[in-house]
Amino acid sequence: MKHEQRGIYNVTFGDKSATPIKTDVELIENAIINEVIYYIKGWHNERRDKGRGAEHIKMHLDKGAEGEITLEELLNLGNSIRKYLKIFKKPYLEDKNKTGKVYEWQDDKGVRFRVAIDKHKGEGLIPPLSPFADVIITFYSDRNLNKQMEFKNPQVAAHYKKAAALTREKQSTPNKAKSIGKGR
Repeated sequence: MKHEQRGIYNVTFGDKSATPIKTDVELIENAIINEVIYYIKGWHNERRDKGRGAEHIKMHLDKGAEGEITLEELLNLGNSIRKYLKIFKKPYLEDKNKTGKVYEWQDDKGVRFRVAIDKHKGEGLIPPLSPFADVIITFYSDRNLNKQMEFKNPQVAAHYKKAAALTREKQSTPNKAKSIGKGR
């Protein structure tokens, strides 16, 4: 895991052009790698606010940026994707006819995150990547947005709605017990 975090850091701030993010720890431990997502150096066009990879994601590291993420959240991206896969088993296919995939989750503070992934189409100067490799296009949160991010994946939305209801129920249960005891 430290190797993965170092790779993400070196792509974002150093001269490294890409690093793999393994998506399933159990498969890796058994040396059968089912899927590898690459975190690439990429590019960002400020004028058009378009891009992919580390150069595009770095803008979200700025304090107060729309979609702000912390360095710790970026470095733990692989863990977050693996946790997502443990719960939801596969990424959300945004468009059934295309190759784009979306991973979404919410942390324990209620901050929502989204990672968009697509096939590398052989653009740019990254010869070690096959044209079929999945690459991270963007990663951002709902911090500093006008409203809370709505999950694209209906399964994810239902999961967190249910979790919020359970949390509210747990929080209200001790109060009910106290008020019942006071009436006697």
